[in-house]
Amino acid sequence: MIVHVTRFISVALGVISGLSILRMADWVEITGLSENLLTLVSVVLGWSIGYVIGGIVGRELSRVILDIETRLSRLSAMDLALSAVGLFIGLLASLIIAWPLRLVEPAWVAVLLAVNISLLFGYVAVRVALLKRDEVARILFGKAGFSAADTSREKMLLLDTSALIDGRFVELHSMGYLDYWLRVPRFVLAELQTLADSADDIKRARGRRGLDLVARLHDAERMVEVFEADVPDLTETDSKLMELALETGAAIMTLDMNLTKVARVRDIEVLNINEIALALRPSYLPGEEIKVRLVKPGKEQDQGVGYLDDGTMVIAIDSADFIGKEIVAQVTSVLQTGGGRMMFVQRRAAAQPAGDSIDQ
Repeated sequence: MIVHVTRFISVALGVISGLSILRMADWVEITGLSENLLTLVSVVLGWSIGYVIGGIVGRELSRVILDIETRLSRLSAMDLALSAVGLFIGLLASLIIAWPLRLVEPAWVAVLLAVNISLLFGYVAVRVALLKRDEVARILFGKAGFSAADTSREKMLLLDTSALIDGRFVELHSMGYLDYWLRVPRFVLAELQTLADSADDIKRARGRRGLDLVARLHDAERMVEVFEADVPDLTETDSKLMELALETGAAIMTLDMNLTKVARVRDIEVLNINEIALALRPSYLPGEEIKVRLVKPGKEQDQGVGYLDDGTMVIAIDSADFIGKEIVAQVTSVLQTGGGRMMFVQRRAAAQPAGDSIDQ
């Protein structure tokens, strides 16, 4: 939005400037061209130059505003109050000190000195107020024991496309396990829209699921905020997301393992939902007994394969005749792989199927 507004203003100024230059001289006589053609050329050149300059200025302005928003989001209400009080005191002190400078000649020197003194005193006063927040808060607000706990601030968490489609971050945030400010860059939303418009049915369904979730959380629950941000030098969404995280000090939430590895190499904080789910799976030790329903035969002879509620694959030995039934088995070993966890179990010799066939 900022880029569009800046471009509109820049284009308008460019066109006005072009028409103004046209009236500064008799260009018809100088160039030998018609007045209508010169007017058209002036308008087109002014529009083109304004469009290019407006885009450059707009993107830089968007980055500056995003950085200011991020820094302000990290400040507590008490920090903001102390900063305002410190700024007021600093400007008041600079006004008193700079008052005699009105006698300095020429006048522009007096104005320049007064402005520099105001900036210096304002900055110093704000820094002192924040560095000595305990004492200042106690003096101004009568608050004792003002400490870092009172200035706790949420960190920004950037959600990527896979996290929005998955949606499990909603439960984590609702239960208070995500002490973050959840934000979605506009280019991530654009990628979701591209998926939603895909000709592939699965991609289209995933994209629409993500868009529906963002719309609900943004409009109704106000949990997620969509903001204008872009990294025009990059085209890939993951690269843009990592660059934005580096610029703002934010963390990233994703299900993409490749994005997770690359981001950690670049010292970016990453929360991978699959890793969280894997870490929360219950641990089973060799010798423990479990119940599992076998759903298909294994690769080896007489093996049956089942799955626990958390998705752990269970390979049961000597159980091919129990496909479609629930068995009681003893854990023999647990294997951790890149794709998840596998568990090998031995069916109890005396055990009979604990449930009926799936077909029944």
